[in-house]
Amino acid sequence: MGNQTNAGPVPLIASLEAAPSSGFDADSRSIAVTAALAPSFTVEETGKSVEVATHLDSADWRLLRAGIDLMSLAGSGDLVARGRDGVPVAQAGGSVVWPALISRLAAGPVHDLLLSPMGVRALMPFARSRADVVSYAVLNEDAKTVVRVHWRDIRLEAPVQHRLPGVVELEGLRGYGRELTQVRRLLLRDPSMSAARETWLERLRTVPGVGPDETQRFGMHPDQAADLAVADALLSYLAVIESTVEGIVAEVDTEFLHEFRVAVRRTRSVLKLLGGVLPEGMAERVGADFRWLGAITTPTRDLDVYLLGLDDMASSLTRPDELKAFGQHLAKRRAAEHKSLVEALRSPRFVKLCTSWRSELGDLMAAPSHLNRTAGQLADLQLHRTYRTVTKRAKAIGADSPSDEVHALRKKCKEMRYVLDVFKPLCDPKAYNKVVADFKGLQDVLGEFQDGEVQAAALRVFAGEMLKAGQVDAGALLAMGELAARFDVRQRAARKILVRHHDDYFSAKSAAHVDRLVRA
Repeated sequence: MGNQTNAGPVPLIASLEAAPSSGFDADSRSIAVTAALAPSFTVEETGKSVEVATHLDSADWRLLRAGIDLMSLAGSGDLVARGRDGVPVAQAGGSVVWPALISRLAAGPVHDLLLSPMGVRALMPFARSRADVVSYAVLNEDAKTVVRVHWRDIRLEAPVQHRLPGVVELEGLRGYGRELTQVRRLLLRDPSMSAARETWLERLRTVPGVGPDETQRFGMHPDQAADLAVADALLSYLAVIESTVEGIVAEVDTEFLHEFRVAVRRTRSVLKLLGGVLPEGMAERVGADFRWLGAITTPTRDLDVYLLGLDDMASSLTRPDELKAFGQHLAKRRAAEHKSLVEALRSPRFVKLCTSWRSELGDLMAAPSHLNRTAGQLADLQLHRTYRTVTKRAKAIGADSPSDEVHALRKKCKEMRYVLDVFKPLCDPKAYNKVVADFKGLQDVLGEFQDGEVQAAALRVFAGEMLKAGQVDAGALLAMGELAARFDVRQRAARKILVRHHDDYFSAKSAAHVDRLVRA
């Protein structure tokens, strides 16, 4: 179908639809289409079908943001995707079981369309629909088919039951653009039809309980009590931690663990920097548990990062194939670490932490505040305080500064970003974007420095493990040594950039952006 269109299907939302109890009435659809197009065109029904589809996206709605709709058709297993132009592309889906990474899909136009927006995320079902479809050929006076019409009556079956408005899709054939426009105009004269502002797939995502939750993360406002604002933020991070556990356990994709760890780090930063506004002892009571969560997730995440970057690392080597033994060692280590991680996430300690922490934060939110300080006052104070700490540490870094000081600066920069994240609802959007941009360059350099040092050191540890286990040959050791040398070079280059360009990151203009952050 996609090869025959000249402008893609033109969808119309039809308000004429069978009542939920009366079922599908193909005859009434045929009468409506025939009457609307007569006497200019002849209409012939060409077929009826039932289309059961599983609708797919990533857990963080990457296809939605990219303007792509994707569904897998029951029976055939075919994958059908539509981009922003509305033109469908299709390919065989094979025997893929969802959720699945893009690497599980066969080569084809759908695979190519999804590869960039999906990245390392898995495709996951988010809805299932059933459409009763009647198709028609629209013929001109020479009895040639000039337009195809597909009328769908659509019912959402999962995760909720919901009937969507009927949908008419017009498929304009090559060379008959004028007829396509005429058919569209004639159908719109029927009072039962109106021009669609969105496709039926876009409409499906707006059904409550189906698409993304568009509610604001925090209910924070400038005059809110500071302790309640902090508790609200901590509850949102706990929700992320809890929501990612099953994806980690099932190994759906590596981003579930990454999101879990980011939420843990944000929680720890908030407890450290803003925990003073919480009731006495509250932050201290959970500090050890959240440090534990950071520790138990680090080995698996570090190995994920190595495995995700292995192909790129190999491609940079003189003999890429010699890195295969290293990849096998990483995969074996990762499997063992993931098993330990799953045990920890199923442990009474983790379950108790989530349950008691949610209860404690909920009790705080439900009680009157014990502070006079507002969220706006706390935001202004803490953002300036953290910014001053970061700038002071950064300007103290010199060519001979120990690596530990550079790593400490990176941690402080992360704290600044996390505080910005907490108080984003209170910030001027333009100033917020400026401050984030100011910090991004510095964090990129610091990330290069840490990656260079940490990965070079880790490669030496891995090489020792492989030697001890008798799993390595001379070629693999040489390849790993070549990689370690390259990481050392990256670290030295990052240090030079960091020392030479303080003013790029911490100018008077940067400080002015911070001064304008919190809206009065």
